[in-house]
Amino acid sequence: MVQDYDDRHRTFLQAIMQGGAVSGEDATVLCYRIFNERISVERVAGLINDKLSPIAMAMKAGTCELTGQTYWSVVGTTHEDAVMLPSEFSKAERAFLRAVYSEIINSEDGYISSTECLNLTGTLDMKFSLSEADKFLKKVAAHKWLHLKDGSVFIGVRSIVEMMPYFRATYADNFHNCRLCKEVLFAGQKCPNCEEMYHNYCVAKYTAMQKTNQCPNCKQPWDDYDVSDVVLNSENNSQEDEDEAMDVAEEIKPSQPIRSSCKSKKRQRNE
Repeated sequence: MVQDYDDRHRTFLQAIMQGGAVSGEDATVLCYRIFNERISVERVAGLINDKLSPIAMAMKAGTCELTGQTYWSVVGTTHEDAVMLPSEFSKAERAFLRAVYSEIINSEDGYISSTECLNLTGTLDMKFSLSEADKFLKKVAAHKWLHLKDGSVFIGVRSIVEMMPYFRATYADNFHNCRLCKEVLFAGQKCPNCEEMYHNYCVAKYTAMQKTNQCPNCKQPWDDYDVSDVVLNSENNSQEDEDEAMDVAEEIKPSQPIRSSCKSKKRQRNE
């Protein structure tokens, strides 16, 4: 039984950091491979965070708004005013990403088209070609900073986990909160009657439990909203993510075989 922090926790932390944004399923598999016992990621993260706290870092979980999947990442907990965009990106890439974040957050629907996204290169104060932007967009999507789906660009789960202090410091009160989970919401479902906002995955869970297709707030029926579509899309997206399993899991040799139990809006300040 794991009780104290040791080298296994350091190995697990290194794997999460290397993965960037690691799905809950992959994190569970990693836990078993490293600790050789069934142990919750939350418990391991608790011990890790005790050690990370003095250096203003933490291991946190976030949920992808498009798939409903949980991902783990290691984030900075620096005071919001001091938070900036990832230093791994070039100056031009950071400027482009700031512009993308701004357009998405200030949009009515919580996403923009890929064409709108690429055209933001023309608004920058520095040279950044369309081909460079396209290549960068694919890179940040692969690392889950952004999410590309059906020709649209959404805030990615890694940005939701790691960049929330930046978003709060930069966009102040320009956010909606999900009526059900109370967390910040970028793209989701708005009730046509009371205009309350919800994450799609929160609505899917709520309606499945209540066995009714109505707004959790005003209780009016959602005749034009099919929750089954949300669940189906979530399952399809989960399968797509599973096909892109992270590499770090393969680097840790298991003591015995294991399978995952699951299928695997105001302008910003300058940085």
